[in-house]
Amino acid sequence: MNNFYQILEKACEKNGNQAAIIFGNHSINYTDLKDACDRLAHALQEMGIAAGDRIALILPNVPHFIISYFALLKIGAVIVPISTFDKANEIHHQIEDSEAKGIIYWDQCQETVRSALQGLERCNKMIVLGDKAEHGEVRLPYLMEIYTPLESTYESNRNDTALIVYTAGITGRPKGAELTHGNILSNIEALARLLKIESSDRVSCTVPFSFPAGQILVIGSFLYGGATLLVSPYFDADHVISVIASHKPSYFVSYPSLLQEILIKTEESVPDFSCLNYWMTTGDALKADVMEAFESLFHVPILEGYGLTEASSIVSLNVANRERKPGSIGLPLPGVELKIVDSHDKEVMSGQIGEIIVQGPNVMKGYLNRPEATKESIRNGWLYTGDLAQFDEAGYGLIVARKKNVIMKSGFSVYPTEVEKCLVGHPKIKEAVVVGLPDKLTGEEIHAGVVLKEKETATPAEIINYAKESMAAYKCPKTVFFLLSISKGPGGRIMRDQVKQILQDKLNQH
Repeated sequence: MNNFYQILEKACEKNGNQAAIIFGNHSINYTDLKDACDRLAHALQEMGIAAGDRIALILPNVPHFIISYFALLKIGAVIVPISTFDKANEIHHQIEDSEAKGIIYWDQCQETVRSALQGLERCNKMIVLGDKAEHGEVRLPYLMEIYTPLESTYESNRNDTALIVYTAGITGRPKGAELTHGNILSNIEALARLLKIESSDRVSCTVPFSFPAGQILVIGSFLYGGATLLVSPYFDADHVISVIASHKPSYFVSYPSLLQEILIKTEESVPDFSCLNYWMTTGDALKADVMEAFESLFHVPILEGYGLTEASSIVSLNVANRERKPGSIGLPLPGVELKIVDSHDKEVMSGQIGEIIVQGPNVMKGYLNRPEATKESIRNGWLYTGDLAQFDEAGYGLIVARKKNVIMKSGFSVYPTEVEKCLVGHPKIKEAVVVGLPDKLTGEEIHAGVVLKEKETATPAEIINYAKESMAAYKCPKTVFFLLSISKGPGGRIMRDQVKQILQDKLNQH
C-alpha cells in the first residue's frame, strides 16, 4: 500500500455494507463512499487536475471533506488543507506559497476566499460546496452527479508528497510541512494497531478535519480499521452530549478544553457515557484536576496524546494498561523513537529539562521550498520539535513549554506552564496565562493574565502574593491583569502572541 487512498479501497473490500459515515440522519456505507470519491476523482481529472498538482481544501467537518480528500488522493494530487477559521491573508499566504492550482471550498467562506485569491491567477480551478456557483465556479455536488467512477488509482511512491500542511514550526512565518504517503500510512497503521480499532467501533470528534489530527488520527486510522465516523460540524458541549446519547460512539477525540466545558454543563445532571471505551485528547496538555474529575464522573479512561504536524500528527500516546498522568507524553507509537536532550544533544537525566526530538517513518519530508528551515528542524535524522519536557521520577515524560515561549529573566529560564499551574491553584482563578515582555533591567519580565471564576473578585496584589508563597520570587509575575477570556485558537491552544499584545497594551496604559 503506497497511496493513502488505498485504505478506503481495502476497507470497502472488507466492509462494503458497513456504515462509513453517519452525518445527522444520513448514513453512507463504504461502497457508496468509495463510489462518490471515485466519481469526484474522475471529474477532477477531467478538469485538468493531475498527479502532483496542489489543491487547497477549505471545508468544515462534513462528508464532502472526506469525499474530496480521497478523490484528490486517488488521482495523485497534493492536498493543502486550510482551516475554515483562517482569515483572507492567511489563506492567501498558503495558496501562494504552495502554488495551489485550485481550491475546493465551503460557500460560507466565499467572501474570504475571493479576497484571499486576489492576485493569484494560478489558482483557477474553483469548486464550491453550496447551492449556488458564481462566475468561474462549479458546484461540488454537480461534479459527483455527472461523472462515472474513475477505475484507476494513481500509483504513488511512499515518498511522494500527499499533504502540505502549514505550521509555524519552531520559528518564523507559517511553513508548508510536506507529509508523504509513507509518513501518513505509518502513523495510521501504528494508531490502528495500538488502539485495536475494529469495524464495530464508532468515533466522534471535535477536532477539525483540516487539522492533521483530524485527517490522520480520526479519518485515517478509523477508516483503516473499518469503523464508522460520526461526522458533525458542531463542536459545543451540548451537541457532543447529544451525539454520545444518540449514536453511542466507542471513541471520542477532542481537545482538553472540551472536557472542562462538559463538566460545567453536567453539574446537575450526569449523562450516560458508558458506551465510550476511551476519550482521547490532543493539541494541548490536560489539567490534572480536569482529568480526575472527568474520569471520576463518567468512568471513561482518557488517553492523552502528543504530536505535531511535522511528525504526521501523533508521536506518542498514553495507553490504558499503564498508569496515566496528566500532561504526560505517553509512549512513542510503534516504530517511532523519542528522546529528551539538552543543548548539546545529550539525553537528560530525570528531573532535567530538555528538548523532545523524534525519529521514525512519520517524520516529514521537510518544509516546502525551505531547505535551511528543514536543516534546522531535522538534524542527523532527528526532528527537533521545539517542545521542552522532562522525565519525572517514574520515567514519565511531561511537557514543560515550547522553546520559543520560555521566558529569560535575568539569566533564569522561567517556564510559563509552571507559573500558570501555580496561579490556577488560587481558589478564585478559573484560567491563567503567563508571558514574557521586554524589560530594560531583566531582559524579560513576567506578566500574567487571569480569568476569575464567576462572581469572584480579587486584586493583582492578592494574586501576586499568592504566587510568592508558592514559587521562587524570580518566577512570580510582576503584574497581573484581569481578562474576560483568554485568546485561543480553534485547537484550544492559547494564542500567546495575541495575549502578549493584549498584555503589552494594558501595560502601556497602566
